[in-house]
Parts: sequence; structure tokens; C-alpha cells
Amino acid sequence: MALQYQRTFINFEENDGTRNQRSSSLPPSLNCKANDACSEKYVDGLLHKTGENYEWPIDAQGNTSKGSLGHPEVCGRFCIRFFYGNCRQGENCEFGHLAHREPKVKMDKAQRQLFEMLGEAEVLSLVLPHIERRCGRNGLNRRMLFVIHMLRRRLTSLPHPDDNHVLHARAVIPILRKFTVARLLELIRQSPAFPSGFKEDLKKLADRSLGRQ
Repeated sequence: MALQYQRTFINFEENDGTRNQRSSSLPPSLNCKANDACSEKYVDGLLHKTGENYEWPIDAQGNTSKGSLGHPEVCGRFCIRFFYGNCRQGENCEFGHLAHREPKVKMDKAQRQLFEMLGEAEVLSLVLPHIERRCGRNGLNRRMLFVIHMLRRRLTSLPHPDDNHVLHARAVIPILRKFTVARLLELIRQSPAFPSGFKEDLKKLADRSLGRQ
């Protein structure tokens, strides 16, 4: 917006193409539709950033939660309430109560878009070897035996994947080798290629294998 002084009056001229942009760090606008949902998403984002950037508290009783089982490879996401010292679920909490010393690894936008375009067989061909390798390296083969068997059986029941697509994805998404088993399983459940029933069965089997059910 430009100001022009003309005689004793102030005239305003709006420049074409200029827009006032709202900072992404500001709280949700009061006129936001479904304001409660906007506020909840905003607060959750702040809490997650806080949990990743600050020192994790120590459980004085030495207890762990259900979500901490298999830490750090197959545990659940960290518990915000425990971080602030007000988790009332204790050992029954489905979220993790133990600190992750390594930063969370994420795919960039281009990698996510490529991953979302892959079919079922391509996703499993890409992710399953990493799951098997990390389970073997961390002594989880016995605990995750049925989960791995379920994924292998699913892969063999599908048409053979496009090898070129798999090789291209491996070259573009090498970061997968740094993902934990829990994060790799989450990628499968988030993939639009799989039916919802399979995703639900996979989560239930993983939880049962880890003693969370």
C-alpha cells in the first residue's frame, strides 16, 4: 500500500498484485471455519515441535508405557503429556515415555509425492527389505516374525512390481534406510495403495506382537 500526500489530504493507493500474507506461526484466525479443529491442529503442532527440541524427562519410578515397548525401533510416538509431567495413563499409555536421541528423519515433498504414486507391490518391494534388515540388526526378528510374514505373503500375492519404478524409487528415496521399523510400517499404513482393511490388520498384528493388546 503506497501513501500519497496531496494538499492537505492523504490519498491511499493499493498496488496491484500485493497481498498481506499471514504468518504461519500465528494462532488460527477467529473467523476460521471449524475453529476448534484449527486450534487443536495448531496446538498439536507446537507440542510436537517442543517435544522434539527439548530434553525428555525421566520416569522416577523407572516404569515404561505400552507405547515404549520396543524402544527405539518399534515404539509408539512420544507422549506429550508425559513430557509435561501430567500423563495419567502410566504403564497403559499407548505413547512412548522414552527419549529418542536421534532426530526424526523425514522425506521431502518430492519424495513423498513419488512414494504416494507407487502401487502395493512397489511399496512392499521398497520398504520390506529395510524392515527385515532393521529387525535383524536390532534383535526383533522373533518379535516381529508374524508381521514380516504378513508383509511377505501380501507381496507374493500381488502381481510382480515394475522393477524400473522400484529402482527409481530406491535412487530417489535413499533416506528410507534411516527410518525405524515403526516409521516404515507407518509408511505402509499411510500409502493410498493399500486397502483400509489391510492397514487395520497390520496395525493390530504389530500391536499384538509388541504386547500392546
